[in-house]
Amino acid sequence: RDIATLALTAGVFLCGSQVEAAEEWAVEALLLYSSGSPEINDLRARSTGNERLRTYAKALEVMFRQPLMEENALLAKTRFDTLFDINPNDDVGLASAYYLAQIFHRHLDRPDIDSARAAYRYIFENYPRRFFGELAFLKYLLIELNDGDDPLGERLRRLETMGDQLVIPDMQRGFHRSIGEAYRTFGLSDEKAFEHLKAAYDIEATVPEAQVDLMLTVADLAESLGKVDVAIGALQKFLKAAPRDERRASIGLRMAELKRQMAN
Repeated sequence: RDIATLALTAGVFLCGSQVEAAEEWAVEALLLYSSGSPEINDLRARSTGNERLRTYAKALEVMFRQPLMEENALLAKTRFDTLFDINPNDDVGLASAYYLAQIFHRHLDRPDIDSARAAYRYIFENYPRRFFGELAFLKYLLIELNDGDDPLGERLRRLETMGDQLVIPDMQRGFHRSIGEAYRTFGLSDEKAFEHLKAAYDIEATVPEAQVDLMLTVADLAESLGKVDVAIGALQKFLKAAPRDERRASIGLRMAELKRQMAN
C-alpha cells in the first residue's frame, strides 16, 4: 500500500493553544492553502499596499486554478522563484520555497521526484522549528518511504532520528503516524508501530473526530501486545469522539470484555 495514503500531510494546520510561543508560526500557518480555499481571496484583500504579499497571493491563485494544469504551475513557479530570490528568510520567502518543492512533487505532468526530495530536504534542514520547514520534512518523509534506495528498515531508522527534531505538535503527530503506519503496514514491527502510533495518539488533536481510526489502531496494537489498559483507554476515547459511529455497539462490547479480562 502507498504510505502517502496513510499519513497526515498537506492538511496540517497549527493550533495556537497546542504549543508555547505559537505566534512564531502563526503567520506561516496562515500561508498554507489548498485548492479552492476561500482564504486566498482574504489574503489578496489583506495584501493591499504590500506588493510582495500580493504577488504571493496571485501565485497561489494561479497554481491552484481549476482544472490544475502544468502551465499554470510553471507560471506560479516563476513568481515563487522571484519571491524566494528576493528574500529567502521571511514568511513569504519560506512559503514560496515550500510551494516550489510542491510543484516538482505534485503539479507537473511528470513529477520530478528527485528535485522535490532535494528541495524538501533543503527546506527542513535550513529552516528548523518553522512551520513550512517542518511540513517539508513530512513531505520528504513520504517520498523516502515510497521511493528510497536503501532497505525500508534502514530508511525508517534514519527518518526516526531526523523526526526527533520536530517541535510543532501537529507535525510531530504526522511524523509519528507516518512512521508507525509504515512499521505496521509492512509487518516490520508491531512494537515500533505501537510506539509511534501511541505517540501520535497522545498528542492532543484539535479535532478528535479526525483521529478515531488512529484510536482503534492503537487499541488493536495495545491489545495484541498485552497492554490492556491502553487498549481500554483508546476505546473509551473512541466512544467519546465518535457518538454516531456505526461501530459503537461492537466497540462497547469489546471494551466490556477487556475490562472483564483486567478484573480477572
